[in-house]
Order: sequence, then structure tokens, then C-alpha cells
Amino acid sequence: MIRLVTDFECGNGKNVEQLAENSFRLEVDGDKQTGYGSYFCFDLVNEGPAAEVSIELREDSRWGVRTGFGSVFPTTIWIKPVEFHRFRPLRGQHPECIEGRATFRAPVEQNQRLRVAMTYVAPCSEVSECLREIAAQRPGRCELFSVGRSVQGREILGLRAGTPGRPKIFCVAGQHPHEHPGVWGILGIADFMSSLLPEAEGLRDQVEVLAVPMVNPDGNVAGRNAFNAEGLDMYLAFGEDPDAPEPEAHEGRLLWKWIDEKRPSLWVNFHAYTGWRLNSEYPFDGWYEVEDRGLFKDPGQRRLYDALCDTLRLETDAPSTHERASIHPPSTLCYQMVKRYGIPHAFYELNNGTAGKHAATQRALHVFKRVVNTLLYWQG
Repeated sequence: MIRLVTDFECGNGKNVEQLAENSFRLEVDGDKQTGYGSYFCFDLVNEGPAAEVSIELREDSRWGVRTGFGSVFPTTIWIKPVEFHRFRPLRGQHPECIEGRATFRAPVEQNQRLRVAMTYVAPCSEVSECLREIAAQRPGRCELFSVGRSVQGREILGLRAGTPGRPKIFCVAGQHPHEHPGVWGILGIADFMSSLLPEAEGLRDQVEVLAVPMVNPDGNVAGRNAFNAEGLDMYLAFGEDPDAPEPEAHEGRLLWKWIDEKRPSLWVNFHAYTGWRLNSEYPFDGWYEVEDRGLFKDPGQRRLYDALCDTLRLETDAPSTHERASIHPPSTLCYQMVKRYGIPHAFYELNNGTAGKHAATQRALHVFKRVVNTLLYWQG
């Protein structure tokens, strides 16, 4: 007998129907009608012999109209036995979306619990434990810190490495909780900055890095697409009022307080999106910019930001999607940090379909090293 379940950390799915012995239909549980209604993560629990299970995945029906669900397909489906330490791509299957549904098959071994997801999932509990282990194993090279607690009381943990008084770089991910490659990327930066690599040793003398992999832990645990526990989008931090004194979401206010007090030299923000852009080039990453450079009152900061944008455009995989940056709206943290404090940023989108844990780490590290190099040159 096989069951399909979603009631676990990072699980997402609803209206589960068993169509036949080894056949299921379910809907994603989306946060928005467009753009953020595609994430799925469920377990196939097999209490019998090995079998191949057919899955029919549908968009969230709550709005009664077609959503943005289909735009993520084709893409990689990631699977792993729950007790195993890593995901792998589901081989040979890259489902298309036809009339709001995508179908694929998953092989489940005898007495196995198989996790199936749209992305290489980064559970909050695992990420937090990794940060604690790094801090415990590398005293003197890094230390654990907390931005505060989430709406539901979860600690928003980070790792600090480097020299106080040097240019401060704040690296974050997880504003949109299902964008797990960004989380793995920031965890990789924390690992790198506290490592014994000669390059990391040198950077610790030149900068202070604060890496926070998961700024929306409640959304991660609940398997949300875009929202925190309050139902708010932390990327569009100021909602309908860009001139508000602080962000809407509780966790956004915690970040904003830190920014206001510490005034970092650079804000590095990793996001992710899903799908293969068939008219683009592997690995299909992307990036965002503030279009109006006049928001920078200081000419030196404006020049630094131009250099950072050149760095993302010319020295990373960001242009592999559509060769130009997307634009931050005024309600975002990135925009308001530029407007109010003149703080530049590097905002990079990894692709759920082409970046698992390792690839996300390597691509994020490359981006991080290049933008830090640019920062040090123009502030030197």
C-alpha cells in the first residue's frame, strides 16, 4: 500500500486524491494567483513491494482561474529516500504543463518513504543545525548570532566571520521560502568564510561577513511559496506604501532594524526561480537591479553600484536567462536601502531546475567572491 502525505517540514500539497492503487492527484498550495503557486514537496510512503507511482500535479484551484503554475515547466523533479542525505534528479522525466496539470512517474522501493519536490529542499532544522555545527567546530574563525525570532518564535540564525570595523557585508536568502538554492548558497558562503582556505583567510582580514541563510523560517517550515506566517511577502517589504517607516512583515522589520543600526557596505541577497527557459542558455540564472541610479546621493556609492551591476552582468551566469536585469519595485528592501541609506546590493537568482545543493553553493560562492572583489577595489 502506498500513501501520499504532505504533513511534514517543508511539505506542500492539498486536495490529495488516490485515483488508483499507484496513482495520485494533488494540487499545489500556492500563496498567490500568479508567480508563487508552483512549489510542491510530498512523500510517497510505500508499505509494500516496489512500485512505480503516477502523479498528476495541478495548480491551486482556489482562485478559479488559470494561475502562473504552468510557467515553471518543464523543470527538474528532485527525489530522495527520506533517510538518505541528498536529493537527485528524477531521471528521464521533465514534465510539461498541459491545461494546468503536469504528470510524471516516481519509482518507490519496497518499504521506502520517498520525498518528491520541485526543488532541492533546504529544511530549516537542517540549515540551523549546520550553522551551529560550523560555529562549534571553528571557534576563533566565526561565531553564531541571531537577528531575532520569527513570528512563530523560531530563531533567525546567522554566522559572522571576519574583522569588525572592516567593510560589513550582509548576506541573506529565504525571503521567499521555497527558493531553496539561495539558502544553500548562503550556507555555502558561511562555510567558505569560516574555512581554512587561503582566500577565506585573506578575506577575513579585509571584511566582516554576516551570513543569514533563512530569514523566513516559518514560511520554510510551512512549505509556503512566498509568504511568512503573517501572509506577507518579505521581498515586497513595504507593501502598498514604499514610504512607510519600516517593513510590514515582522521578520522584515528585524532586518530593517539591523540595517538601520549597522549600515552595511554591501547587501547580498540570493533568490531563486524555477524552470528551464527554452530560449535561453544553461544554467538560466538571473539578477535584479535598481533602475534609477539617481537614488544614490553619493557619487562614489553610485559608481560602486554601477561596478557591482557590471560584475553580475559580465562575470556571473546571471544573464543566461534573458540577458538583462529585472527591476526592483520601490516597495523592496533593496530599493529602499538605496533610497534612504545609499547601501548598494547584489541581488542574484539561482534556478531551482539547474541548482541543487552543490551547484547552488558553487554558483553563489562565485557571485560572492566577484562582488566582494569589486567592493574592495572601489572602496580601497
